[in-house]
Amino acid sequence: MKIGIVSDSHKNIKMLENVVNWLVSKQHITSLYHLGDEYEDVVDMKDHGIEVVQVPGIYHPQYLNGSIEPKIIENVLGLRIMLVHAFEKDITKEDMAITDIILHGHTHRPEIKLDRGLLILNPGHLKSDLDKNVKPSFGVLDIQDKDVTATLYSTDFKEINKVHCIRSEQGLYKS
Repeated sequence: MKIGIVSDSHKNIKMLENVVNWLVSKQHITSLYHLGDEYEDVVDMKDHGIEVVQVPGIYHPQYLNGSIEPKIIENVLGLRIMLVHAFEKDITKEDMAITDIILHGHTHRPEIKLDRGLLILNPGHLKSDLDKNVKPSFGVLDIQDKDVTATLYSTDFKEINKVHCIRSEQGLYKS
């Protein structure tokens, strides 16, 4: 199962649409996870025939008043995946203990790291051609029976970084 991971689109619908078109046609994703800023940006993405799961950014009015959950846990082929916008603000030690993968945004900096069996991925941003001195990027999470691969891509669809993991009862580990 392949999942597209995007964050911090900040109303740049053109860039988001371009990335989603590529994810659907070339990566054959079945789901798109949007990690906030701007919550409404992905409303029309369901027209692509994919599931859309999203969390709000920390300045979204419904995040601020508590009417939208700041984090969601998805269960995908037996893996617990937590979606959140701001890792430092909303992730607890308990969250880290009960999940296999944490997907977050907010910093606009793409990153994949594996820490004691926990995979943490920030896809970067789709705000503009350059934001906070960082080029735009997005991710793909490919979950198979025993293997999990997290890949970051630039918006010219070139691979930036990739981590391949093997699933075990103790978590995810580099192969």
